Amino acid sequence: MWCGVLAALLGPVCAGLAAEPERVGAPEPGPRPLSLNAAVCLALERNPELAAMRQERGIAAAQVVIAETYPFNPSWENRVQQASGPFSATITNFVPLDQLVLLELEVRGQGTYRRQGAYQALTRTEWEIAFHEQTFAVRAIRAFSNLLYRQEKLRLAERTIRLNQGLYDATKPLRDAMKLTAADQLVLESEIAAARAAVGGARTSFETSRSDLRRALGVPDLAFEPVGSLETSSIPTDGSTLTLVAFQRRADLRAHQAAVAEAEAHLQLEIANRYGNPSFGPAFSYDPTRVSSIGAQVNIPLAVFNTHRGEIQQREAERTRAVLELRQTEEFVRLDVDAALVRLRIAQERVETFRDRILPTLRKGLDNVRRLFLAGQGGADVPRMLTLQRNELLAEDTYLDSLSELADARADLVAAVGDLSLAGIACPEPQAAATEPQAVATEPQALAGAAPSEDVETLPALKP
Repeated sequence: MWCGVLAALLGPVCAGLAAEPERVGAPEPGPRPLSLNAAVCLALERNPELAAMRQERGIAAAQVVIAETYPFNPSWENRVQQASGPFSATITNFVPLDQLVLLELEVRGQGTYRRQGAYQALTRTEWEIAFHEQTFAVRAIRAFSNLLYRQEKLRLAERTIRLNQGLYDATKPLRDAMKLTAADQLVLESEIAAARAAVGGARTSFETSRSDLRRALGVPDLAFEPVGSLETSSIPTDGSTLTLVAFQRRADLRAHQAAVAEAEAHLQLEIANRYGNPSFGPAFSYDPTRVSSIGAQVNIPLAVFNTHRGEIQQREAERTRAVLELRQTEEFVRLDVDAALVRLRIAQERVETFRDRILPTLRKGLDNVRRLFLAGQGGADVPRMLTLQRNELLAEDTYLDSLSELADARADLVAAVGDLSLAGIACPEPQAAATEPQAVATEPQALAGAAPSEDVETLPALKP
């Protein structure tokens, strides 16, 4: 009886458990759509190489903590002796003592220069990180544009097969009516075979560029489909304005400016340290006759043999090198912007020529000849059709090459100016490029006149 009741109660449950493995699972999500903006933001967020570089800021911030901490600790000197002598010496204390507590003092403003050097080193590190971020962003832009280019190349190869197959199918009435020679039919079949052979290479290049983009993003297991087009809106090409923006936005230039201020702070610190630091503190003694004395002791180093001339000369050379590197970077900024603009204008003109003149003419001629050929009118034969079709496809292929060249030129301009908005990127600003440390605004008076560059100092405040 009880067995029957249990079987009746547990029967549906057991049946459900038995049927559980047969349930159809939820469909796995497909590849996510990935735009250029999302790709760049993902590279800035997920690339492990960039994450490792960002740790340099923690090291520089620790140097600021070290600089803000007073570098010397007080020293305690305890001298314990045993006193002995004749009775006439009236020795009443056989254990005389000497106690000294000394602290080395910085009296020439070394702390100010040391902190300023650490602040500028932190600023330089942040701008160097921002420069790496700009570099990785441009790398992601190039990789994404190349992927779109290879995708369009693959689509063009597949379109070539469809066009040749469509032409072959369209000639079926002519073949049935014996109006198409065997040679023309063999030519059409060979065109289809050649187009199919080209698809494999185009697909290989497409998958290779997909892997390159994954490497640029730093996400090797990301499943995605690129979304976007190589045809983008035009960007400003005013050289003077873009050069001014580059002087404000180029992170490597700002890093060199901070390096000049850092080298100046190190030089001033070395000059301040050339005579050494005195030590000061209380002193107590208890002599063998039980006479105690208390006072102060001052130790002053005598800079006789070493006045740090070599160290000062070394710091001066480092400052000169930093200034020259800044000047070199300024020239490179101008040259980079000019070269990128020249390349961009040439590529833009080429794209417009193909888009507005060459491609419409070829497409119109191919459509007209195709209608004549299908109508069986004289003069429109298979060789002419294939020649016009090859010309049109070749122009399409060259147009894609022009678009790829334009994308590379745009990436060059983004790298030259240091402004991702020129490529339509709207990621959050990197921390290093968005703000500067508070300490940079409070420079010591000795560094106020050490302007890294007159050209940079007089630039207007531009906000691209």
